[in-house]
Amino acid sequence: MHPSWEEANVVVRIWGAWVDNNKLIFKGKWHLLYETSHSKDPSESYKECFELITTIRIEFNKNLLMFSDLIWTFLNRDRMKALSNFPLVLPLEGRVLYEGVQTLTCNIIPERQPDKKWNKKNFIQALPTEVLYHIFHYLNLRSLSRCAQVNKRWNSIASDPRFYQEVDLKVYWNKINGKNLEKLKNKLQIVRKLDMTWCHDFTLITNDEYFDSLTSILEGTKDTLTHLCLNHTDFVSKVAMQQIFACLNLEELRLRNMWLNWLHSGWSKSCKELTSLKTLDVSLSTIKESGLIEILKMIPNLEHLLMDDCDKLRNVEPIVTTVVNYNPRLKSWSSSRTFHLKDNSKAYEEFGKLIHLEYLDFTYCEPKPYGSNWLKCIAINCKKLKRLELGFWEQLTDEDLHPILTQCKELSHLYLPRTPKISYWTLSVACKNLPNLRHICVYWCEKISKEMIEDLAENYKHVNIYRIQ
Repeated sequence: MHPSWEEANVVVRIWGAWVDNNKLIFKGKWHLLYETSHSKDPSESYKECFELITTIRIEFNKNLLMFSDLIWTFLNRDRMKALSNFPLVLPLEGRVLYEGVQTLTCNIIPERQPDKKWNKKNFIQALPTEVLYHIFHYLNLRSLSRCAQVNKRWNSIASDPRFYQEVDLKVYWNKINGKNLEKLKNKLQIVRKLDMTWCHDFTLITNDEYFDSLTSILEGTKDTLTHLCLNHTDFVSKVAMQQIFACLNLEELRLRNMWLNWLHSGWSKSCKELTSLKTLDVSLSTIKESGLIEILKMIPNLEHLLMDDCDKLRNVEPIVTTVVNYNPRLKSWSSSRTFHLKDNSKAYEEFGKLIHLEYLDFTYCEPKPYGSNWLKCIAINCKKLKRLELGFWEQLTDEDLHPILTQCKELSHLYLPRTPKISYWTLSVACKNLPNLRHICVYWCEKISKEMIEDLAENYKHVNIYRIQ
């Protein structure tokens, strides 16, 4: 045996029978022995042992085997086959067998011949339908498609809509077109989660076949669809958008990097409110204020709003006012790189009415002209805030953050990259006053040195502080 098998917990079991039932004769680890000539006959005293042995099993711990073990086994396959004919007797095993049965005499149990009828039986085809359903439940879309080509029975089972309740077409983005969507239509009758990221090209904006198939799928799944992702699909027709807002059970809608500047006030007159929708993501899209406001008015229970890098969104005031009036349960607000806050406006007072806010991302949204009214209002009203991101606020000072650090006791994540005026004092106060604090990011903060971070890490081991100079 290969020397490295000792580390794989190899166990040798020898089974024998001198009556009707097999008995375990030997169990133990293998031993590396000297080579023995294959032409040499076994000792006469061991022949009775051979007559008893029916099975020699060598069991491995698969997790501890190495790839070289497989190569060694392949190269020595002829020697391994010799175990079935017992041409050699291992000294240790032979001694155990000989001492226990040298005085016994027994009849050799005739070898059982396999039943020919079992060799002709197709066990795969004989599997019950329930077993196939259970196996197919673990297959992905490509595997199900291949199983459907085996025979009619498998095709019928693989086409069952129950296997297509969560469909991710993102990995097949270059294969998706109107024809393929039409083939999937019957299988997506009860789909709950549908991801079509990258599944459409802007150059095919006039492809009516694609939009007809998409609209047909959305119409057929409007009672079951809960999660829909159309990220990076560039464009969606007005009819398809109206059909999306006809899915009354929709809980999550993602429209990242889409051409949505055609949305304007009044396009959704025939649409109903989506009372189940919790998450809306329009980041990187070309949506305008009027289109976004129209959507927000139809989502009364919205909790998560993501609108990062939206170049067409210029004014934050009407959006804040709409959210306060129509989405009072909002928990997450992310507007990184979207617009600059206005400290002299009344929008921050309206924003303070979002008392359920837990996540706030104002990266690259530093007020122009700079002021701290937004942070003061958030500290006073948003007591449930858990995560705050104020990256690239170059005028942000320790005094501006003090209300947040003393009043938002549930804060666990604080991200302050590229805030050059933040000092060691802010980190110290945050670690002392915030019992749930776990992560602080101070990338490129010039006033915070490596020694300061090490000092805080020693005193507050539960807080992870990230710094890049």
